[in-house]
Amino acid sequence: MEMLHSLGFGELEHDSHVPFLSHLVGTQRVLREWGADAELCDAGLFHSVYGTEYFDAATDAGRTEVREIIGIRAERLAWLWCTIRRDTIDPPAGTATHRRRDTVITFGPGELGDIATLWAADTVEQLERMAPEERGFARGLGTVLHLASRPAREEAREILSALGSGSDVEATGR
Repeated sequence: MEMLHSLGFGELEHDSHVPFLSHLVGTQRVLREWGADAELCDAGLFHSVYGTEYFDAATDAGRTEVREIIGIRAERLAWLWCTIRRDTIDPPAGTATHRRRDTVITFGPGELGDIATLWAADTVEQLERMAPEERGFARGLGTVLHLASRPAREEAREILSALGSGSDVEATGR
């Protein structure tokens, strides 16, 4: 957490109307509650460290430094989350498009399921605090939700269904 504080996440406001660090910790907590392994939980804590398609991080976080703190697998998952355009995830191909370079990124074994679980946790952690017009980040979750862990699938479907069609989010999954 020290690194996230030093990068300014403690002072930033998240789109879901809480301090950014609270959202990151909350996403990690949701993953823990679902029984995710330590690496995925750490990826949840660092899931915006490099910025995302919805958040431009003004940080100089280096991948080597992040790896030293959370490990190789957790950093790779955080990097994937920060790097891909979610609307380009292609489950059958196991690929997504880089959000800045328009190049294809290939997921390794298990990574797409981890990304789907992380996306579900990120959504569950914040969606209820947001107005319907602020929920675009979750659009498309239903296309990968079937790959997420069972607790992630169940809770994400429940919250998406409870929010109804005003959420503009697919809740069906497969």
